[in-house]
Amino acid sequence: MKNFFQQQGFSLVETLVAIALLLLVVTGPMKIITDANHSTSFASEQVVAFFLAQEGLELAQKGRDDLMLQYFKGNISDPWTKFKTDFNKCIGSGKQCGLTIGDTAAATIGITNCDILTNCRLYLDSTPGRSLYVYNSAGNNQTLFTRTIQMYPNGNKEVKVVSTVTWRTGSLIAGQKVELITYLENVYDTN
Repeated sequence: MKNFFQQQGFSLVETLVAIALLLLVVTGPMKIITDANHSTSFASEQVVAFFLAQEGLELAQKGRDDLMLQYFKGNISDPWTKFKTDFNKCIGSGKQCGLTIGDTAAATIGITNCDILTNCRLYLDSTPGRSLYVYNSAGNNQTLFTRTIQMYPNGNKEVKVVSTVTWRTGSLIAGQKVELITYLENVYDTN
């Protein structure tokens, strides 16, 4: 005859220990995967922000260089003065602007007034064109990024250009920022 009181399985304590070990084995790699995903996302945002800041500097330089081409064609007499006049929204303490390249054949530089920071929010352009990131919200998808350009005269022959891209990542309290600086000079001094 069989003993009905003999234990045939796991006790409650053994089951709880097994579940606890299983949770430890599963949650460790899940935490690592989650952290790696956040790090990859943040690194991707940093790379995009750096390139957007670099693009801002290059657009300022293109603006100066385009005026030099007009000077060589005889269309203007003083490209440096015209540069400072055209980019007046960006030049001076407390002034900031947004720069984009136009979609026309001339590919002129568009200047957006950024006295209100929300004016310089970047949007993904939904139409094929020269610029992927634009300041125009109409029909475009909002991004995390805001880009401002500030220019400071450094004497009469040079302008310091500061391109700043800011964004917020996930649940981080402080916003993130990339800031690049270059100097534009009156390289073809016409005076």
